[in-house]
Amino acid sequence: MNMQVKKDAIIMQLSRSDIQSDKAWRRIVVKVGTSTIVDATGDIKYPVINRLAQTLTQLQKSNYDVILVTSGAIGVALNQMNSRTRPTDIPAQQALAAIGQSYLMAIYNQSFAFYQQHVGQVLLTYDVFNNKQMLRHTIDAIEAMLRQNVIPIINENDVIAVDELDHQHSFGDNDRLAAIVTHETSADSLVVLSDIDALYTANPHVNPNAQAIPLVSEVTAELLAGANGSSTLGTGGMATKLYAADYLLKRARQMVLINGENPATILDVVNGKQVGTLFKGV
Repeated sequence: MNMQVKKDAIIMQLSRSDIQSDKAWRRIVVKVGTSTIVDATGDIKYPVINRLAQTLTQLQKSNYDVILVTSGAIGVALNQMNSRTRPTDIPAQQALAAIGQSYLMAIYNQSFAFYQQHVGQVLLTYDVFNNKQMLRHTIDAIEAMLRQNVIPIINENDVIAVDELDHQHSFGDNDRLAAIVTHETSADSLVVLSDIDALYTANPHVNPNAQAIPLVSEVTAELLAGANGSSTLGTGGMATKLYAADYLLKRARQMVLINGENPATILDVVNGKQVGTLFKGV
């Protein structure tokens, strides 16, 4: 089978897809962390990104509204600039964000284009959410894209939003941004792709007795106290994910944390299978 025939077969399969799931879910926000698309050595995980594009396209063609919130601009830029170390000074990080964001979108555009899926870039700063008029315009633009079957790809504008880069802003990483987007766009759920399978009772990398927690109905002080660690290239960790879950739980929305190594697992989540950790109020 040549490449064009294979591509046409995939497109036909996606167009015929009919995901049997909870029909109450019609709009989903998917958040991808740096560690999902860039490995520990700084190499870009092209097969993972391709599988993500295929999965989100399948959802879109099954009449779901899909919004992607992505990190990774600086991680991608480090790869492009043949550097393995993230700089500490703000201007250098801003420059990397500018370099990496354009290349990151090029990767996404190419991956989604293979499945004939249009995407649109949305770069945000946190002041958008504090200005009712700016927020309304932003939501209107996202809604317009969704009506045209376009998948919005959202990232923070790190070239401008230096508060996040030096870790002095209370919002933290894109986990918080994804939670806010989920709420403001009236999405049914946030699916967070990470480098860990679920929320555990302890760090599974050091404690062999650590057990995955399938359901969390409340983010307690004990859970937050046990959250620590972050990837070498990203700025988030388990704590930022718990804060994002807490934000959504307090607004009667839900979040699912899963391993992003195989993005097709998102389909299992949508189908109601027990995967990762579900944060849902009782």
